[in-house]
Amino acid sequence: AQKVLEQAQGIRELAQAGKNQLTAPLKVGAIYTVGPYLFPHLIPQLHRVAPQMPLYIEENFTHVLRDKLRNGELDAVIVALPFNEADVLTLPLYDEPFYVLMPSEHPWTQKQTIDASLLNDKSLLLLGEGHCFRDQVLEACPTLNKGSDAAKHTTVESSSLETIRHMVASGLGVSVLPLSAVHSHH
Repeated sequence: AQKVLEQAQGIRELAQAGKNQLTAPLKVGAIYTVGPYLFPHLIPQLHRVAPQMPLYIEENFTHVLRDKLRNGELDAVIVALPFNEADVLTLPLYDEPFYVLMPSEHPWTQKQTIDASLLNDKSLLLLGEGHCFRDQVLEACPTLNKGSDAAKHTTVESSSLETIRHMVASGLGVSVLPLSAVHSHH
């Protein structure tokens, strides 16, 4: 029933827009660790292609975006894979490498690469529970989850990679960030 109501509303919007789909509103959501780095590039391109299209963007957790997509509050969401939902078309947009971020005087700055097994330092800064990026870092670095060591890591109760970046810069530890967050603007 919800799907039928959404489609009926879509038909109404198309009819009101003179059958031009590029004038109907587009509602896009993204996870907190993607939105700040993707939206500034995506929005100008959308405005060039469809200047009449009203745009609504939202940043949130995957589970909230999933619910809003399912009930028609959002048209599309940008989340980390895997994302398996019945009746939802899922396409990969890009792959992104992870980078270790460290204070400029850290001894690892002399290394070309940092092996994941080295990331068992108690001063590794991570996003709070519920962030899929936190889960991806823990999955990529299995030594972080061994025994009670996981409890020793500093967890930042923030949804902001920018907060973590500034904490690293002030010497509070090291972290792992996606490439887009590394090369954003600092």
